[in-house]
Amino acid sequence: MADQISVVGTVILMMIVDFKKMAVEFKKFFGLDSTQMFPALSIAENKLCQADAHFEFNVIPDAEWTCKNSVQAYYKHCKNRHEICIKESVYDKARNGDRGALYSIAHEISHWGLINYFNINLGVQEFEQLDPVSRVVLMNIHENIADLLTSLLVFSEEELLNAQSAGDLDFSSCMSKDQVSLALFYCQNHQILTENFINKIVPQFMAQNKQTELQRRIG
Repeated sequence: MADQISVVGTVILMMIVDFKKMAVEFKKFFGLDSTQMFPALSIAENKLCQADAHFEFNVIPDAEWTCKNSVQAYYKHCKNRHEICIKESVYDKARNGDRGALYSIAHEISHWGLINYFNINLGVQEFEQLDPVSRVVLMNIHENIADLLTSLLVFSEEELLNAQSAGDLDFSSCMSKDQVSLALFYCQNHQILTENFINKIVPQFMAQNKQTELQRRIG
């Protein structure tokens, strides 16, 4: 049930948020134009520290890494501490240009951006007070939109669509199948999703509000 709600929540956000435009704006924030590569390691080590006085980038020795092996890095948001932690062996790979390691860092930068730059926090501030199902739903939605933003930072929309047209979807070194599917779904449908929101959902919402107001007056 939580997974289904998360999917619906993600699609609703796709309707009302222009993630393609968001990726361009986020690159611009770091002094990049839309066609430039996204230098995730340099941004995490230097530019984010300059942009956010509460930001820390910490490399954790493998022997002290307490997360499960599949987790290569994580973002932790507290009131006065915005922290990206990365496993030392993954950090070393990133320094050597490994695409998967760099993508992991970019993903955590996306989490930072969603919360601190775009103010899409999805209840992060109150996370500990939420019930377990709500936590899972919000966590999944936040992961989905961080995946989507990251894919559009690292790859352009054109790259993703052209790769699909050519039958070349070998992003396995940095993206899972679910992440690729999400990015392609957005690239193929974001205009339709936006049009549906403007032309169908908003009028329905307005009509419902008018009906509610009329009912209130009658009552």
